[in-house]
Amino acid sequence: MEPDTRVVMEATGRYHEPVAALLHSEGIFVSILNPLLIKQSGAGSLRKVKSDPKDALKIAKYGLDNWSTLREYTPMEAIRQQLKLCARQCDLYNKNIVMLTNNLISLSDKTFPGVNELFSSPERQTDI
Repeated sequence: MEPDTRVVMEATGRYHEPVAALLHSEGIFVSILNPLLIKQSGAGSLRKVKSDPKDALKIAKYGLDNWSTLREYTPMEAIRQQLKLCARQCDLYNKNIVMLTNNLISLSDKTFPGVNELFSSPERQTDI
């Protein structure tokens, strides 16, 4: 590939990572863009067409317009990837705990009205 070849793509959760890492390992300049930047760059358009070919053209246009300021992608270290995964799992578990607790309170209140007033909530630590 020519030295001025650059690959520009939108961040898509984790789905862009394997492609970006492979291209980077082959020595190709890769830039990952926030989808909001792409959306805002085409905000002047009155047409709201949403299709993959139109999106690809918007991304390419953004890449050309910002060619000299594109930030090069560098793969995340393995330990950071693991920490992000653990943090996401912890967040998911906490959301499930809250959801299930609220569901239990709702069910017990519907089944036995007023029963929740018989129980006290343990003190919560707020200095986390």
